[in-house]
Amino acid sequence: MARENSILKLKGKLDGMSFYKTSEGYQVRAKGGIEKARILNDANFERTRENMNEFGNINKAGKLIRASIVVFLNRAKDMRASSRLVSVAAQVKNLDVTSARGQRQFAKGLETAEGKQLLEGFEFNKHAPLSMILKASYQLDTATGSLSIPGFHPAEHLVIAEAATHVRLALACAVINAKNETRETVYAEQQLIPITAGPSDLTLVLDHMPELEGTLMFYVLVEFFQEMNGEQYILKSGSHNALQLVKVV
Repeated sequence: MARENSILKLKGKLDGMSFYKTSEGYQVRAKGGIEKARILNDANFERTRENMNEFGNINKAGKLIRASIVVFLNRAKDMRASSRLVSVAAQVKNLDVTSARGQRQFAKGLETAEGKQLLEGFEFNKHAPLSMILKASYQLDTATGSLSIPGFHPAEHLVIAEAATHVRLALACAVINAKNETRETVYAEQQLIPITAGPSDLTLVLDHMPELEGTLMFYVLVEFFQEMNGEQYILKSGSHNALQLVKVV
């Protein structure tokens, strides 16, 4: 693999070379490799086909989780969030001890306590882990779908983003059924709180719990705003916005 330094930034294929863009800039590599038909049919590539099949399964799992929390995800994520999530999904898939090699499934791994624990604490924005942004302890009731922070004091309990004037905390409960590739999500969002506000009890309560059968996933979001001329604007950098998968049931 080589980096393209030309003033012409190309994408696509040309003269046996593939040009593409990554987060690290424009890259180029020689076209080549083994023919697809051989990979799909040659006995020598049985392991490859097994890996491809399982990789497809964990990719679908990652996509399902991201889709279930997309409203929050658009507010707090880093460039590698998707690939990091797939990496964790692969570890969960490996906990499927009943399926044959090449047929192991994320859904079966998620049925285990270990699988749920692997996902708990996943940070969608590695630059702003929840524990680094929110310093207050909170109580989460997974039965009623509520989160509370007694005596929440923004100035003391938050690492506040530069130029922020307000903060909002939010809770979500998503249910995913990885076998059927279905999802349902319920959100609860707090009104904007001035960062100069004094201590007060903060409570977030879902209107109702999701009705879909599957695995419950609870998320906490902290996002910052700037007030200007009476209007509230989301801080575009998002570097301080935190989103964590706090509990899997």
